[in-house]
Amino acid sequence: MISSPLVPSFTVRTAVGFLALMLTVASPSVHAAKPSKEELRAMKREGVADDSTAKPKKRDDSAADARPAKPTPAEAANKQLDRLREKLEVTDDTEWTVITERISRVQEIRGTLWSNPAGNRPVALPADKGKRAAGGNSTSHAERDALRMAVDDKLPDAEIKSRLTRAHEIQQQNETRLAQAHTELRAVLTIRQEAIMVMAGLLPP
Repeated sequence: MISSPLVPSFTVRTAVGFLALMLTVASPSVHAAKPSKEELRAMKREGVADDSTAKPKKRDDSAADARPAKPTPAEAANKQLDRLREKLEVTDDTEWTVITERISRVQEIRGTLWSNPAGNRPVALPADKGKRAAGGNSTSHAERDALRMAVDDKLPDAEIKSRLTRAHEIQQQNETRLAQAHTELRAVLTIRQEAIMVMAGLLPP
């Protein structure tokens, strides 16, 4: 049988054309037109709208770890004292030691009073918490508790009067001690420093 010379030529052209067609179908993006700016904006909007279907991102604990830790009461008190010292413009450490000792004395006695003056929120010293825990104002609390128990238990009026008189005596003694502590604190302050102490709630006007 005699082979026709046209068969190989036809077969090659057909295969090349078929291969080109397959590449066109498999890679449409190669020949696709570049999207316009309006189409890109639309695609971005659709992408934002479809974020609800995306998987939630994992929580980044590194950001939480980077947050500063809450200061302790002692650290907060030290910062208050530093701000007070800056307002008082005390540069000498020895002078500041004397002032803080007398402030501490005022705070200690004030804690023994039946109640602090309304509206006063004085500077808290680092040592105050320890003194309260050690029972620095235990006498005042004992008298308060005794009077409260007398009222709650409906004790006779004579007993209530006795405990009330005792509480009044303790309160007067503590108020006298506090007035003396105020005088001693004022003695180491200038007029401007005294005014600052009054505004800070550490001294009465």
